[in-house]
Amino acid sequence: MLAVRRRTIFVYLLPLLITIALISVTPILYTLYLSVTNNTEFNNSYDLVGLTNYIKLIFNTNSDLYYVIGLTLLYVVVCVALFLLIGMLTALALNNQKIKGLAFFRSALLLPWAAPAAVTALIWKFLFNFDFGPINQIARLIFHQGPSFGINWLNSSFWAFAAVVIVNVWLSYPFFTIVILGALQSIPAELNEAGKVDGANAWQRFFDINLPLLRPAITPAAILSAISTFQMFGTVYLITQGGPITSALKPGATTFVMIYMYNQVLGATAANVHYAQIAAFSITIFIILGGITFLSRTVGNRVEAARGGN
Repeated sequence: MLAVRRRTIFVYLLPLLITIALISVTPILYTLYLSVTNNTEFNNSYDLVGLTNYIKLIFNTNSDLYYVIGLTLLYVVVCVALFLLIGMLTALALNNQKIKGLAFFRSALLLPWAAPAAVTALIWKFLFNFDFGPINQIARLIFHQGPSFGINWLNSSFWAFAAVVIVNVWLSYPFFTIVILGALQSIPAELNEAGKVDGANAWQRFFDINLPLLRPAITPAAILSAISTFQMFGTVYLITQGGPITSALKPGATTFVMIYMYNQVLGATAANVHYAQIAAFSITIFIILGGITFLSRTVGNRVEAARGGN
């Protein structure tokens, strides 16, 4: 076996390490530095203030941190649960050889995933329009109602939240379908045949045979989707801009983490932007995301180890 010196390996990796340091590590360190200052847009000379910004963010009763994070986590939980449910159902359907035209359906499945997210968001925004959106127009035709009938998708807190969930599910469920379908096709048919011989019905075969074998594929997909949904910005902003806003004392009904940070820095209401406070908010979110990712991976590995031991 060819022996390679560690120094030689390091030399080859050095350009990659330098690139990562410049692109990823440097902005993080600068943001961390900003978070312990009192830097604002119109404050040319600023000083170190220690953890003051973090204390205001975490312990101030008027802080938006908990509302924004709670709203974002709710959005993540609802979306990922629907990703899994719809992805699982469509994968099971596409794995059924009795269904005709599987090649067509499998190709059509990729359309929502392949279309540009911005274009899809604007199309859905048109569909959700109260006055001339096709959804309300069709509902008025079916129920024989006038122009005042329909769901106010974009101006109601509940329905605006539901609207951005629907759009995100439409964009993301094909990914889960493909992942689960590939995992289903890798399960030996003999296992399900043995289950049938033992008298297990379809539900028992799914929960006792298929689902445990699907978990190694589902878990990383769910973690990645949860992180990307937590960082969702463009799709939601194009549809609701973080609204509707029902109170001047708190953010809008779809003001998730990334939208909140954007509105604080570049939004229409941003005045003297407090870069230090936004940096503290960013570092806090960074720590929370890192902690959730580490915890989920640790728990997942322990569960898999426990199953393997049994």
